[in-house]
Amino acid sequence: MGELMLSGTPASPGVALGTAWRPDETTTATPPGSADQERERAFEALAAAAQALSALAESLPPDEAAIIEAGALMAGDPALLDAVEKAIESDGLAAADAIIRATGEYADAIAAIDDETLAARADDVRSLGRRAARLTGERAVASPRGEDLILIAGDLGPADVAEFAHSLAGVALAGGAATAHAAIVARSLGLPMITGADPRVLEVGDGTPVAIDGSSGTLIVSPSSDSASAAAAAMSSRRLAAKRAHELRDRPAVTTDGTRVTVLVNVASREELEVGVRAGAEGTGLVRTELAFLEADHWPTEREHLRALDPILDWLAGRPAVIRVLDFGADKSPPFLHGTSQRGLDLLLTHTSALIDQLRAILRRAERHDVRILLPMVDAPEQVTAVRGLITNLAGQLGVGTLPLVGSMIETPAAAEHAPAIARESDFLSIGTNDLTATTLGADRFASNGARAYHPKVLRSIARSVMAAHDAKQLIEVCGEAASDPTMLPLLIGLGVDELSVGAARVGEVRSWIRKLSAAEAGGLARSALTMDTAEEVEWAARTLASELRSGNHTSVAA
Repeated sequence: MGELMLSGTPASPGVALGTAWRPDETTTATPPGSADQERERAFEALAAAAQALSALAESLPPDEAAIIEAGALMAGDPALLDAVEKAIESDGLAAADAIIRATGEYADAIAAIDDETLAARADDVRSLGRRAARLTGERAVASPRGEDLILIAGDLGPADVAEFAHSLAGVALAGGAATAHAAIVARSLGLPMITGADPRVLEVGDGTPVAIDGSSGTLIVSPSSDSASAAAAAMSSRRLAAKRAHELRDRPAVTTDGTRVTVLVNVASREELEVGVRAGAEGTGLVRTELAFLEADHWPTEREHLRALDPILDWLAGRPAVIRVLDFGADKSPPFLHGTSQRGLDLLLTHTSALIDQLRAILRRAERHDVRILLPMVDAPEQVTAVRGLITNLAGQLGVGTLPLVGSMIETPAAAEHAPAIARESDFLSIGTNDLTATTLGADRFASNGARAYHPKVLRSIARSVMAAHDAKQLIEVCGEAASDPTMLPLLIGLGVDELSVGAARVGEVRSWIRKLSAAEAGGLARSALTMDTAEEVEWAARTLASELRSGNHTSVAA
């Protein structure tokens, strides 16, 4: 049989070659006991599952730990316990079957709600059910044997990814979504992952050779020698690139004609930070504080902020940390904000006490660490003025002598238009290209093949923002996906961007790309691109520089 290519949704980037592993469960033929016995076994199993999840969470960074701890809390949900008890007493089910039914119904109810944040919990609930069912002794799953396994399943919880990570090279799911909690953990651990795969993925047997490309959302079953070689080369290239980046981590990122570009790392956890710094990141350009609290049922307290920040700040050891205040809203709405139409700074200024709690936490660390405050989704200079007033007052109360720098994110066409006025109220600017591209072109910011940041309309907004920052004698960074795109990177350098903040896995690659570029040549390309009409024209003009950067750095399994 020849190779079979199956498509899905990209969830965590990277290429891997390995063998399929199906964590299928086996059932032990154990006759059910009395209703009282089965209820006791079920409740004990759920409690044990909660304890196991809590123990697993202790070994993870704060944001992933919070996701898995939420699963532990679900185990004690009275509604879930009532459903388990009903399945045992009314329908005569054994403990394991009752747990699977109750958690399945609970998950189905959550998944049916038209809300991405709530729907993301459905897989977590099913994962909890499978774990608890196994702890009754009626079900079992074999532990993975060997390495470079590609886990294939219908769905998966974040705890499953964390538990099996030591043996995995990648993950392919028939269900799930790129925003699911399992995908968040996979990205943090550097595991390529696709979700929503062709249902035929569930027909792949254990031990079957497979290649996965988490960047394109492709899985190849029984890859040909060419496809397998391409995937193996990509894995080898990534490992060599990581080794090379580590060797060159102390060498500055300077273009061939002497322009220095600072490369920082986007993080939500200490683990991501360690990967980025080992590859040469000079600090963090974006600490995503909201990701640690996506499961929260209340606004984070000052103490909770400190608990999430300290592992990152302590590990930075003096390197700068750009801490973005909570960017809740839209796809990042915790349960207590379900249905809100506000986002980012607009939302925080409506809930001033919550903003004050976070600012107090940041200020408490300002004298021990090089922290800078970043404001998301800024629309007008008055918003920045309001936050600066809060910071000044709080610093006086806390006895903080030196105030942190305050930066504003440019993420909408209106913000780019008002960039000169926003810059006057700020100490630096940061461009979030994901949202800027989506809001400028009216596209879905999560679409994998949708709007491009190198569309001339977007480039003109970036150029206005760069000019505004430099006129105000300020630095400007880019912290969106475009900062690590080989077509976009020469354009950003050509437009005069000072700092690039990228995902941990891309730090070494981006630093290498910068050292291959001529800033003068990139400037000529950027000036030309600003006069064009379509993204296709820009892409064509940038093809030579982009291909030189891509060379030796990326291989698709579909190549």
